[in-house]
Amino acid sequence: MAQNIDGFELKFVSRLRKAERRQNGRLIDTIPVTWAKTWRQAPPAKPSAAPKGAKVVPAPRDIFLEVWYQDAAEMEARKGDVAPFFVALATTSEVAGKPDKFSEFRGVFEVTATGETLGTNSLESKVIRRAKPEPEA
Repeated sequence: MAQNIDGFELKFVSRLRKAERRQNGRLIDTIPVTWAKTWRQAPPAKPSAAPKGAKVVPAPRDIFLEVWYQDAAEMEARKGDVAPFFVALATTSEVAGKPDKFSEFRGVFEVTATGETLGTNSLESKVIRRAKPEPEA
């Protein structure tokens, strides 16, 4: 069943652990699904010295997600690719003691691989921005 989120229609493809991303019924692409429980914020950067009395605005925190791949070959191809890509962020539920069962989508994000391997078939990715649909031409 498709779910509307961030202006996209997302449909979970369970055997691939990916999501079909559509806009106005048109298939855009199939993107990896990552779990909200892997959402990690880096510690805030220390502000640089500011003149006395100046308002110090903290720098935004970097956000990272763990993205899983079907196999080592797919992961290695992404690891060496610096181009940004999209992922669907989803929540999980535990059913009959089995974790990581898809529950619902929470957002679509543009990310870039950091090159850091987190598991056998997973990489760390840095969030660039929350995705928005392209305006219709």
